[in-house]
Amino acid sequence: MNYAVILAGGVGSRFWPFSRELEPKQFMKIIGEASLLQVTVQRLKGAVDPARTYIITNNIYFYEVKAQVVKFGIPDKNIILEPEGKNTAPAIGLCAKLISQIDQDAVLLVLPSDHYIKNTNNFKKALKKGISCAKEDFLVTIGIKPNAASTGYGYIKAGFKKNGYVRVDKFLEKPDLKKATKYFKDKKFFWNSGMFIWKASVFLEEVKEYLPKLYANLELINSASDIPRVWPVIEAISVDYGIMERSKRIALIPSDFYWTDLGSWGALAEIFPKDKKGNIANSDTLNLDSHGVCVFARGNRLVSTVGIKNIVIADTPDALLVCDRDKTQDVKKLVEKLKLLKRKEHQVHLTERRPWGSFTILQEGLGFKIKLIEISPHKRLSLQQHKRRAEHWVVVTGAAKVVSGSKLSLVSSNQSIYIPKGRKHRLENNTNQPLRIVEVQTGSYLEEDDIERFEDDFKR
Repeated sequence: MNYAVILAGGVGSRFWPFSRELEPKQFMKIIGEASLLQVTVQRLKGAVDPARTYIITNNIYFYEVKAQVVKFGIPDKNIILEPEGKNTAPAIGLCAKLISQIDQDAVLLVLPSDHYIKNTNNFKKALKKGISCAKEDFLVTIGIKPNAASTGYGYIKAGFKKNGYVRVDKFLEKPDLKKATKYFKDKKFFWNSGMFIWKASVFLEEVKEYLPKLYANLELINSASDIPRVWPVIEAISVDYGIMERSKRIALIPSDFYWTDLGSWGALAEIFPKDKKGNIANSDTLNLDSHGVCVFARGNRLVSTVGIKNIVIADTPDALLVCDRDKTQDVKKLVEKLKLLKRKEHQVHLTERRPWGSFTILQEGLGFKIKLIEISPHKRLSLQQHKRRAEHWVVVTGAAKVVSGSKLSLVSSNQSIYIPKGRKHRLENNTNQPLRIVEVQTGSYLEEDDIERFEDDFKR
């Protein structure tokens, strides 16, 4: 049987400030009304049954993944959780091990969750060819015919044909422009899409051959409950470097559907329509004598430019990026610097998602913070207390069920309630409509780690 393995654990730091550590790009609605993860699942309709679709992600993303894929019928048990990211070889190896215990003949379609693909029919044809090839015990990689001399992708050099399949000569790292131009003109070179097809058993054989330490550790994992115990000793390594560049079983499926891995703002700029001056705008934008300017904005703010060229502007309520279009790959370095400086902008937006809903920081200053809290229908926060802050809640829409100490109250629209510092409390929405509350925090310390949980539906 065919199984899908969707890789959804990456951070996507090159899409900062839109992507953050707690809201990476695969969960974002970059193009259209569905997230990149949801589009990846939709693309598999008719090719792989949802019951055989697996998603591997980080522990911290479980509830976000669950919320995004529940409508497709993917069961919770198919969401495999990594305690920490270890790159692609361990992630794929873990899925191969767990799925092979269910089906020894399983064929895995390994797909990243953050790609943009046009012409789904051609994509599915490539999958079909790849599945046939994988059944002959090849490790199959899908290569994309280049439409430009891109320096943002790795390349695959096609070799000779054997038994009707194209063998791979070698994998090549991201080139400089001179090499990329050479590769683009040579029909033997393809972009490395990072999409693979193989039998789980064959992949594990190659792991045993080329990554014996990883194989030995995977042998210790017989169920999801074993992962937290084994995962810390596993070394991070990519599947390209660890397996694909070394295996003798590699076959290539050449493909020519439109594809991009959305690895940077530059890649996104290729997709959106441009005006006569090469400008792109997906928001309220006014350009005066500007050329090749790409504006992406979240919010209602007008973005204006005068006389600039070849620039990417990415605007969010708490962070603004202005970047040369030829330097968009370097945004990752900027995010690394934000981490070193311990700036929260690398990690969260002003609006933060939670399993129960979300909150948005409206204003903060010395001794106070104001939030807009939205609780989804039939969800509740943990029973908790804060040692260093008090909270005052005003219900904007809906009705809140509030536990405050030993007292239970129903607080309706335009009513309020005060929670003193140190008191156990809980907010609940047991209606069919979203509950919106303005929360005013006061105290000497107002960060999110001032919380002690006593009961929590989400086991945090």
